[in-house]
Amino acid sequence: MTEISKEALFLAGASLAFWQYRSGEDAIIEFDSCGCTCPVPMQNAMAGLERIAASGETLVMINNFEPQGLYDRIRDYFTWRVEALTDDRLRVIFTPIAGMASRFDFSQRDCKGGVKRVSEDSHHFHNS
Repeated sequence: MTEISKEALFLAGASLAFWQYRSGEDAIIEFDSCGCTCPVPMQNAMAGLERIAASGETLVMINNFEPQGLYDRIRDYFTWRVEALTDDRLRVIFTPIAGMASRFDFSQRDCKGGVKRVSEDSHHFHNS
């Protein structure tokens, strides 16, 4: 297995460390918000989503719960899938919808909390 080389990434509006790397042909940015409480995961997810809306990269969020409130906001602008990791964490993988993601209003970064479970349909891409 090839080890992925990750580089630190400064991201405006982020309070957590972000990393950038390539996986095959995909350009990825990633952050880990495990152990953080509202509004930190939401604020950092929004910072990452704002970047990928312009760049076309993929955003990976490592978290202890699914960001249900975020899903409701972004469903017309981004797709996502959720993978359960072996240590009670989740990997949420976001991809911008071409022609839509750049229209999203990134100014609303407040948080209402998340759900600590993997939903039945979350292993599949969400498409409106």
